[in-house]
Amino acid sequence: MPTAHNSLYRFFCLMVIVPMLFGAMACTKDNADGATPDSSESLGSSLNIVSLNGAITEVLYDLGYGDQIVGIDITSTYPADPLKGKAQLGHTSKLNAEAILALAPDYIFCLESEADKPVLQQLANTGVKLVPITVSTHLNNSAEMAAQLHAHLGGDDKPVRALQEKIQSDSLSLAQFLTNQTTAPKVLFIYARGTGRLFVGGADTPVAAMIEKAGGVNAVASMSGYKELTTESLLAADPDVLLLFSSGLASLDGKAGLTQITGMEQVKAYQNDRIIAMDGHYLSSFGPRCGAAALELAQNIHQTTSN
Repeated sequence: MPTAHNSLYRFFCLMVIVPMLFGAMACTKDNADGATPDSSESLGSSLNIVSLNGAITEVLYDLGYGDQIVGIDITSTYPADPLKGKAQLGHTSKLNAEAILALAPDYIFCLESEADKPVLQQLANTGVKLVPITVSTHLNNSAEMAAQLHAHLGGDDKPVRALQEKIQSDSLSLAQFLTNQTTAPKVLFIYARGTGRLFVGGADTPVAAMIEKAGGVNAVASMSGYKELTTESLLAADPDVLLLFSSGLASLDGKAGLTQITGMEQVKAYQNDRIIAMDGHYLSSFGPRCGAAALELAQNIHQTTSN
């Protein structure tokens, strides 16, 4: 980490706060131009909403639209208890148009990157409002998502502002923590579903972005996207810390199961028991809790106990 802590702190705050201010200004301008949603489509109305992304689902709950969600995709895992009664629609690559239409959705929210899938275009052609949501790997991503959702669904804007304030608070807590760190541990993220095929997360992946925000260095930053883990790449990376999704580590039968990976016992992160497991959605979705997730990751990779 740089030693110019005060400069880093001011820069981090500006990076968090300025985009929020512009987002709030944009929402105000839209309303002033008469783009306010029709009152019949406001939060107080009865709408059927289908959410095809976990972060979108979490933001909808934070904004108070949770009761109106009738169907969710496989990535929608939080908040767990309220989601138990929702129709499970599977992965976006295997959606069934008839099953979704049977829910009589007024809105289908999906990632902008997936909106051109044939099944979603088929649904849009039926007259259902398919709304692509733009996402990013910024800490204020969920505030930007909230503004997009609110523009379509209307209702009270207090939850939007409350979410913006929460993100700002979490981001400042992270910035304050990082000003006291003088090292940047090398972190290797391993995506595991058993030992059959293992992948590492290179540049341009959500987990890589989270590692950077937590004050770490991606151990395979020279790679792009997800690449298959090889013994050679593992030994070459020789990370200070190993990072996995909790489900991934469980699929390997825990820390002891890592020895099934050839070369693992020669890696200093394994030798020093520097292995971190976090919930996949919490760690990588950049939803409303991403600031807290980044701080938790930072505390773990810097060997600091979370409060």
